[in-house]
Amino acid sequence: MQAYIATTFFGLENVLAKELSQLGAKNIKPLKRAVRFEADPLQLYKANMGLRTALHILHPLAEEKVRNADQLYTLGKAINWMRWFNNEATYAIRARVSQAPEFKSPLFAALKLKDAIADQFRDFTGSRPNIDRDNPDIEIHLHIFRDRCSISIDSSGSSLHRRGYRRGGHAAPMNEVLAAGMLLLSDWRGQGNLVDFMCGSGTILTEGALLATNKAPNLLRPNFSLKHWKNFDKELWSQARMELMSEEKTFEHRIYGSDFKRSAISEAFKNAHSAGVADLMQLENLDFRKLKRPEEGEPGAVIINPPYGERLKPSQIGRLYAQIGDALKKHFSGYSAWILSSNREATKEVGLRPKNRIPLYNGPLECRLLQYDLYDGSKYLEKKRQAEKENDAPKKEES
Repeated sequence: MQAYIATTFFGLENVLAKELSQLGAKNIKPLKRAVRFEADPLQLYKANMGLRTALHILHPLAEEKVRNADQLYTLGKAINWMRWFNNEATYAIRARVSQAPEFKSPLFAALKLKDAIADQFRDFTGSRPNIDRDNPDIEIHLHIFRDRCSISIDSSGSSLHRRGYRRGGHAAPMNEVLAAGMLLLSDWRGQGNLVDFMCGSGTILTEGALLATNKAPNLLRPNFSLKHWKNFDKELWSQARMELMSEEKTFEHRIYGSDFKRSAISEAFKNAHSAGVADLMQLENLDFRKLKRPEEGEPGAVIINPPYGERLKPSQIGRLYAQIGDALKKHFSGYSAWILSSNREATKEVGLRPKNRIPLYNGPLECRLLQYDLYDGSKYLEKKRQAEKENDAPKKEES
């Protein structure tokens, strides 16, 4: 078993920890925007293909105090880089520096670590690997906070939210990891319909279809950095892939999406088709104010990410959220509803009392994922009558 750190968004740490537990990882510990865990190689491979709320899975190589550039160089050169890759591979260093004035910038720190790696390869092989900042084979993470330095090698490479199914060019698509996190926070797992009547390019819907069918989200992804590691086991990777595919299941309900932009619906369909889940969806070019209750399937969840009002007047955004509340009350009794928004004033106009408020970030925006229970009217009245009946019934005297 080796130690790893899976990074994620703020608010999704416990969701990711649960995913790792279901995967069989050990010694799981949620951190800030990350989860530390231990896993064997098969579990590491499954984690990269199967985790829905992870951004990167890092393998820590060193963590020590460094007070200047020379100490960083010494620490970097002490790591056996030739254990991980050869000098034919390309690499990049992703550096973050905070409250460390000895290091002029993240670029300065990255250059020092690059020198250490290049010198080690030259000393032993006579040549060095090349840097490729845009599409490297190997990614190395350097983090310096005050005098604490950590160096890790990234098993994922580019962020795991890049599933490989997105085909369009939507201006502001929701991050796939955030969408998956919202679904997992909602407790919807396919037990009923899923609806997003402001679906845009369909990220919530596509991630929902992958979740409902238990399809690993990154099976379509073409590349992972660990495939360039010297110890990469191709047969074990195939085994991990086959085991994940064997866990897929059927979905008995429907996924409904609509948007007032025709181009968004076209893009949503392309993405769903690319992900292999288009047959589970019903997509419609329609303003949500004209929608009707889904005719098929059992009530499930409505999950939406409406505009937050950055480009609208306060009166306009308030009216929009009031209309969202009207649509939920009119068409979705029996469903649970989840709204992600950074506009607290606008959400008051929904006209429903949230059962839960979960802090999340959508990019730099601090948001709340609000949960509403939309009671079925007949069931509510029946429960009320039953409660009144029980209250009116004569109580037995205590013996």
